[in-house]
Amino acid sequence: MCGFLGEISSSLLTEKKFKDLLDLSRQRGPNQQTIWSDSICQLGFNRLAILDTSSAGMQPVKSPSGRFYMVLNGEIYNYKSLQLEHGILDSELRSSSDVEVVSQLLDKVTILDLVTSLNGMFAIAIWDTRFQKLYLIRDFAGIKPLYYGEKENQLIFASQFDQIFKHPLFYSKRLRPDAMKTFFGFGYMHAPDTVFEFIYQVEPGQMIVWDYAKKSIVEKMYYYQWETSETLLDSAFSTKEKFKNIIHEAVKKQLQSDVPLASFLSSGVDSAIISAFAKKEHQNLTAFTFGISSHGKYDEREDASKYATYLNLNHIIATAKEADLISQIDAHFKAMPEPFGDYSSLPTYLITQKARMHATVMLGGDGGDELFWGYPRFRKSLHQAHWFRYPLWLRKLIIPFYRKKKPKLSYALERLRRFDAWIMEKQMHFTDIDSFMPNTYYTASLYKCYEYKSKLEKSNILQYLKKNEFYGHMQRTLKKIDLCSMAHGLEVRVPYLDKDVIAFSNMIKSEFTVTHDFAKIVPKEALYDLIPLELLNTEKKGFSVPIAHWLKHELKEDFKKTVLDTPIYGAAYLDHVILKKMVANFYDNKLKVDTWGLWHVYAWQKWALHHGLIEYKNKK
Repeated sequence: MCGFLGEISSSLLTEKKFKDLLDLSRQRGPNQQTIWSDSICQLGFNRLAILDTSSAGMQPVKSPSGRFYMVLNGEIYNYKSLQLEHGILDSELRSSSDVEVVSQLLDKVTILDLVTSLNGMFAIAIWDTRFQKLYLIRDFAGIKPLYYGEKENQLIFASQFDQIFKHPLFYSKRLRPDAMKTFFGFGYMHAPDTVFEFIYQVEPGQMIVWDYAKKSIVEKMYYYQWETSETLLDSAFSTKEKFKNIIHEAVKKQLQSDVPLASFLSSGVDSAIISAFAKKEHQNLTAFTFGISSHGKYDEREDASKYATYLNLNHIIATAKEADLISQIDAHFKAMPEPFGDYSSLPTYLITQKARMHATVMLGGDGGDELFWGYPRFRKSLHQAHWFRYPLWLRKLIIPFYRKKKPKLSYALERLRRFDAWIMEKQMHFTDIDSFMPNTYYTASLYKCYEYKSKLEKSNILQYLKKNEFYGHMQRTLKKIDLCSMAHGLEVRVPYLDKDVIAFSNMIKSEFTVTHDFAKIVPKEALYDLIPLELLNTEKKGFSVPIAHWLKHELKEDFKKTVLDTPIYGAAYLDHVILKKMVANFYDNKLKVDTWGLWHVYAWQKWALHHGLIEYKNKK
């Protein structure tokens, strides 16, 4: 993991001004910093050294011919097989890093063929000096961030949002109300949009080409396509065995590191699977578990210790008190280069901070719930989707009678016309948002992400829900992990999002989920082969914090100062009187308000304050 910044312009920034912007991502790559430029292109790189920690592995790196210059944030896990496939000798390499192999391939294959062959997590910028074109490429799962701004015939691109909006080209910032509403509702900026005009995100699996001669983007394409085949039954023994082989191989590839590496270990299925297979390849593997001492309901230390003992792992348990989390809240907000409202980023920030004391690279279990239908909402949605076959007027008449026998029937079935609108609302955390932004729609890209066009059959619904989670909710989760881990210079790898694991997942037909209401059967059955069933936690735990209590007690003074006593950033695009009335009602217990939604407003204001976009009203 690293951080980079670049610009294509006929009037490049001075080296000092460019370095000031580059330094904003210094925490992502604290080991080495390098800047390269020609007459119209400037590239800067902050390196977190993982493979070949010597100066030979520094970036930007040029291809052997000198035609291409490249910066790459992330890891390429199949670089050794690509080296072998293309006959690149070790003696031809200038370093033993993955980036060196990629730079060699730039002279041997087309850029499209190259990125299509890559397996890893990456954000890449390639400058073609011959044709004066820039290529921006983001990995197929969206693990690594990549932002760009296009204005006045110039292009700026970077690993962090603040490196773009603080560039002189964007000193006059204009908010996008649709993207603002998307943030307030969902708590993150959904790609390809950001809250500012002229600034965007490269989407997962996308390549963008910018031509200096034409001063514009000449191509946007998706080099990675989401494809399903449903050729494997989830209940078949052979499916489980194939999964074990594929996830084992993914973990094995992601153990490559020249610096200390460990794994996260919770009480859940996915981190246990990753740790178990990592142990098979790395005999001295260390596993890291974190717990909040005052939250027994969510404390995973006891279950994780059982797994670690059975697997014979070096086990590190870090414990914090609730007060430790609260004390880190402001530091956590200051570390956010973009608005981010998922309050689970608080424990994630502290977990990654403590993990960094023991390792530079961590393996995590994220992605398993999304790819293998692990969330309870998958099954709830599946079992109630058939109601949307009937018109809304009929549902309004008959569902109240059915609810007497099935009280868990969603009330949204009587309000919403479309199935996809229901799924979208499930991921929203501010149900009263229309009251203070009544004439604003969400971004078009968000509606597209949730769009459903197939027949309401269970097999179709399950595949839709998985794809939607992958490009929707999971993107928020990945953003959280990247923001928090990179704040401490920690690389987190996610074997479940290996290209081969995703492809395997998309071959599965989940009959067990449909017929028996049983979630995530393939990973669970695989785990039973690795850890005795009697040791496993059968109840899914999640880590949370008492956000409503905090807002009414420990954070009350700061929340009111930040939200009620400070001008709302972007107030021209919303009814700030109604918004502040909602907050007042929350404290007066006059109205039920989504506390997660209030946190989104709090996070929005904190981001704007920390980046100088607004000031406290009474600031002297």
